[in-house]
Amino acid sequence: MAPSAVSTIDNTSTSGTKNTNAAKPTTPIPSLEVGLLEKLEAPLADVPSIARAFEVIYHNLALTASDQFLPTPIRALPTGEEKGRFLALDLGGTNLRVAVVWLYGGDGLKVCTQGSWNIPEHLKSGAAEVLFRWVADRIGDVVGEYLGDVGSEEKERILSEGMELGVTFSFPMEQTTHDSALLMPMGKGFTFTTTNDLSSLLKAAYDDLLSTTTPTYPLPRLDIVAITNDSISALLSAAYLHHSTEDVRAVAGIIAGTGTNATCLCPVSKLPASKQPTSGSSTGAILLNTEWSIRGTAPPLKPYTTTWDVQLDLENEKPGFQPFEEMVGGRYLGELVRLVCLDLFSSNVPKSQLPEKMKLRYGLDTKLCSDVEASVNDDEALSLLQDYFDPDTSSSTTSSAATTTSSEEPEEWKWDLLSAASFRRISTAVSTRAAALVAAATIGVLGVNDELKHHAEKQVLVCYTGTVLEKYPTFRERCEGFMMEVVERWVAESRIPPAPSGKRRAVRLVEAKDGGIVGAAVLAGMVKEGRT
Repeated sequence: MAPSAVSTIDNTSTSGTKNTNAAKPTTPIPSLEVGLLEKLEAPLADVPSIARAFEVIYHNLALTASDQFLPTPIRALPTGEEKGRFLALDLGGTNLRVAVVWLYGGDGLKVCTQGSWNIPEHLKSGAAEVLFRWVADRIGDVVGEYLGDVGSEEKERILSEGMELGVTFSFPMEQTTHDSALLMPMGKGFTFTTTNDLSSLLKAAYDDLLSTTTPTYPLPRLDIVAITNDSISALLSAAYLHHSTEDVRAVAGIIAGTGTNATCLCPVSKLPASKQPTSGSSTGAILLNTEWSIRGTAPPLKPYTTTWDVQLDLENEKPGFQPFEEMVGGRYLGELVRLVCLDLFSSNVPKSQLPEKMKLRYGLDTKLCSDVEASVNDDEALSLLQDYFDPDTSSSTTSSAATTTSSEEPEEWKWDLLSAASFRRISTAVSTRAAALVAAATIGVLGVNDELKHHAEKQVLVCYTGTVLEKYPTFRERCEGFMMEVVERWVAESRIPPAPSGKRRAVRLVEAKDGGIVGAAVLAGMVKEGRT
C-alpha cells in the first residue's frame, strides 16, 4: 500500500472557514491538519479588532510615514461628464495593457483597440530602460492597429496632433504633478533599485521607438497628461460610472490581484503640513495612495503571522518589505498553500516522494487553488490536482496505491481523496484569511477618512479591481461579509452611528471593470478639463 500522508480523526469535521461555495468534506480530516487550519483561521474570530488596529496604524502612517499614505495631485472625483479619446496604459505586477478609450460623458465609455501581455520575468530584474522600451513597443503595436482601423482623415488628425496618454502604474511613487512620478522601491518580483522619473523613462523609450518608424508605418507623438496608481484608477473608473448620489457614495478603491493597494479621499486637515497641497485650498479632501501593503502596516498582522508567512517572506526578493501583500496577494496565495501542504504531507513520508512541483518554490499556481476551491466535490478536486502535478498518470488511479519495481525501492506517493480534501481545505483557509484581512484593512481605511462616522444614511461603495477579487471563487462575497460583520459590530459598540430607522448600514464592493485602463483615461479627461 502506498504511503499515507497523515492519520485522521473523523469524517464530519470542517475547516470552519466561511467559503459559501465549498462543498461539505467527504473525507476525514487528518489530525495534524486540524492544528494547521487553526493557525490559518486565527484572524477570523477577531476581524473587528483587526480592523480597529488597522485604523489606528493608518492614522499614524498618514501623519508620519514618508512612503505610505502618499498625497496625490487629485482632490476630486470625476463628475461623469468627462469626454474625449485617450490612449491608456496599465502596467501591473504581471501584465501590461494598452488601449484606446473613448469617454462619452453621461453616455458612458468604450474601450476600443487594446492589447494585453504578460511581462517577461527577465525584464523585472533588468534595467528600467529595457523594460520601458518593451512597453513602448507594445504601445506602438496598439496605436498602429488603431490607426489601421480608423478613416484616413482621423488618422491624419492623430498623426498631426498626437495622442494624450493616461498611465496606471501599480507600484509606489511620489507625485506632485499629474504628468510626472518619481518611482520608489518596487515589489512583485521587480528589483529596480535606482530612482527614476516614470514620465521621463516612458517618453525616452517611446521617442526611441519613433526614431525607428518609417513613413509606411508612422506613429504619432504622445503627450503624457496623467499618471496614477492602480487603486486610484479603480476608484476613478467606478466613480465615473457610479457617481455619488443622495443614497450612494463612492469613497475608496482597493486592489486585490497579483498585489494589493488602496486609496481613499482624506480630509486635508488630517494630514501634516508636509503632505498638504502646496497650492490651492488647505480645506476639502485629497486622494491618498496608501501603499498599505508595505512594512508600515505590519503591526496588526503580527499576532496572526504563521511560520509559513515568515518562510515565504525570508525567501522573497525583499524580506520584510510587503508583509500584508504576502498574506493576501495573488502572487503569494498559491505559495502559502504549497508551504502548508508541504508540512502536512511530509509529516509521514519523505519530501523526496512528493511531487516535484510541491517541492519547487512557487511551483503551485494560485489559479490551481482557485479551481480546486470551485470544484463540486473531492473527486473533482482530485482530478484537478492529478492533472496539475502528474498529468502523465492522472488517469491511471484515484487511490493512493502504487506499484514499485523492487521491494527495496520506496513506494511513490500519490494523490488520493484524503490528500485532495486536505489541499482543498488548506486552500480555503488561506483564501478566507486573505479575504478577512482585506476586509479589515478596507474598513480601517474608511476610518481614516471618517466615512463611517458620517453619512450614515448612505450606502458606501468601495470600488475594486484585481484578479483575486474578480475571479477567485466567493472571495468578494467573503470579503464583503467580513466587512459587514465589522460595520455591525462597530454600530453595536457605538463606534459609528446606525443608519436611519428601517435601514442597515451598508458597505458594498463594486467592480471597477477594466479599472486600470479606464481609470487612466478618466484621469486624463479630468486633467484635460481642469477638474482635479
